[in-house]
Amino acid sequence: MMKLIGNENMKIYRRKRTWIMMGFLVAALILAAILIFTHQHQTSSNWKHNLTVQNTQLEQTLSHNKKHMSSSAVSSLQAQIQMNNYDIAHNINPNQTTGWKFAAQAKNLSTLLIAFILVVAGDIVASEFSTGTIKMLLTQTATRTKVLAAKFTSMLLFGLFATAFMFVASYIIGGLFFGFTGADAPTFYTDAHQHIQHMPTVAYLLMQYGFMLVQLILMATIAFMISSIFRSSALAITISLLAFVVGRVLVQALLSYHWVKYILFTNSDLSQFVVNGPMVKGLTLGFSLTMVIAYFVVMNLLAWLFFVRRDVAYT
Repeated sequence: MMKLIGNENMKIYRRKRTWIMMGFLVAALILAAILIFTHQHQTSSNWKHNLTVQNTQLEQTLSHNKKHMSSSAVSSLQAQIQMNNYDIAHNINPNQTTGWKFAAQAKNLSTLLIAFILVVAGDIVASEFSTGTIKMLLTQTATRTKVLAAKFTSMLLFGLFATAFMFVASYIIGGLFFGFTGADAPTFYTDAHQHIQHMPTVAYLLMQYGFMLVQLILMATIAFMISSIFRSSALAITISLLAFVVGRVLVQALLSYHWVKYILFTNSDLSQFVVNGPMVKGLTLGFSLTMVIAYFVVMNLLAWLFFVRRDVAYT
């Protein structure tokens, strides 16, 4: 089994495509750092006065419109006021980006990261059929189940590698541009009960990356399943990318229906139980974990059934 996994990893990391994608990710991070660095030097030095004025405006908005605003919108404005007060009290210029602050902002590029992982996940099985190497692979002593398990494990390992690569690269690039400080600076957020909370930036960032890994594994499993069923890399990559982009929008559009809580994309973002609260009223962490595990098992079962039963004699 370990030999099969090693062989699959060798295929992934020997392809130029893998390193071009990682290079593109680094280029995107550097470009974001340059834009923030340039903007930072154009901001006003009178930042304390600006924050005071902003707080006055936010408080006026709350006093006049609070009754007509949603609880999440009210909490968001209150969190902004608290964050501004903290910055003023501790003499922290919010326009002054630190290495860790940049790493937290760079997480917004995670869509690019997930797209790259879906390319590998959607191609890892289908490419064996399109190139005809599946016959050679199945003539070995390993069973089809072991071959598929090795491919799935290698895909997950690449997802972990790419996520760690982005985390480290964003911190190093942020540190080079803005300094390697800011790990213990507080990040404010609204919790699931609409209360204002804060935690060190490094802890908040690690928490967000942990939640992102769950989404990443689910999306990669979708691409892997489609790749195994239809043997088409293009179809697997396209459908999984489309599902990732449209999934959350679809849930928002179906919020009025009770059965929306059974859709995968309603439950895949577990950060909703820590930050801002669940998008569907009554949704619990236990229910979402159950749905996530159920979808994960069913998708892998479908991939396995189609892979072990397929006749490859005429492939």
